[in-house]
Amino acid sequence: MKTVVTVLGTRPEIIKLSPLIPLLRERFRHILVHSGQHYSFEMDAVFFEELGLPAPDYTLAVGSASHGEQTARMLSRLEPILLATRPDMVLVQGDTNTAMAGGLCAAKLNIPVTHLESGGRSFNRQMPEELNRIILDHISTLLLAADETAERNLLAEGLPPERIRMVGSSVIDAVERNRQHALRSTILQRLEVTPGDYLVLTLHRSENTTPDVLPGMIRALGELAEEHTIIFLLHPRTAAAMRTCGIEMPRSIRVSEPLGYLDTLRLVEQARALLTDSGGLQEEAGALGTPALILRNETEWRYLVDAGRHVLIGNTHESILAGARRWLQPEALARLRAAPAPIRSGASERAVAAMIDVLESIA
Repeated sequence: MKTVVTVLGTRPEIIKLSPLIPLLRERFRHILVHSGQHYSFEMDAVFFEELGLPAPDYTLAVGSASHGEQTARMLSRLEPILLATRPDMVLVQGDTNTAMAGGLCAAKLNIPVTHLESGGRSFNRQMPEELNRIILDHISTLLLAADETAERNLLAEGLPPERIRMVGSSVIDAVERNRQHALRSTILQRLEVTPGDYLVLTLHRSENTTPDVLPGMIRALGELAEEHTIIFLLHPRTAAAMRTCGIEMPRSIRVSEPLGYLDTLRLVEQARALLTDSGGLQEEAGALGTPALILRNETEWRYLVDAGRHVLIGNTHESILAGARRWLQPEALARLRAAPAPIRSGASERAVAAMIDVLESIA
């Protein structure tokens, strides 16, 4: 039986890989590695429990650090594991430092790499994630694109068509797999909110947590919270950046600790709209039918914007207030909700089938 190592380390990676992991365990000798990029495995354990995933076989426990230091720790701790387990393929997802380190470490050892969510591009090379995506796509053996736009991006960069498979997004599979379970969540009662009467806010990307951007964003969101109930799922990176910048949380914003996956699904599904810079939540909201106002100037998940389900409102004080006040009007929200989002399930099965094809061709 072939051996596949999956490397993950952030909550979005855990969610997006969760529908694949049971399939990988059925069809391969599967080894799971948790890098500890955002949280230790112990802090992520509730995610593994909610998603019905096995505990990792290895934990790297790299913790927070600069991009270079964090990536270096992952490389030095992952290499002995790959040398000892000798996998036939390494699977990584997305654009994190964990994905970058997992792909680079494997490629340097001549182990084939599969990159899930390949070809997403913001075309903003100031973003560390964009550099991770590009490098990963050019060192990977199998490129699993989420949509036609991603496939076109890969071809435009000269990547061989035979390495590319357009499989769809595993986020959709994760939402469909867990949506019914989320009905058990009591998060609405715990936060004392009424369905359709609040906005959910997440904010964590590096370009939005800098001293020249974050103050204006928080000021705009505080002003918006005087008109709408806003539940802010505060990410540790954002909390740390606010402390560093000396920013106080506006009293109008209701703050919550980051939630488990099922609580998040339930809260977003029942929200009037989502304010976010998260990639995974954009797709989850699309699958749940909740409009998203994206706090960025570009997005790698363009298909939901092109479909008219989500809108970009930028990340400045002026653009956020103008965009939110336009799109939170009842008529505008109704148009976003009615837009037919091109949601397609089954990506996980197609991804694993593509991995089997490649491994058989190598053998």
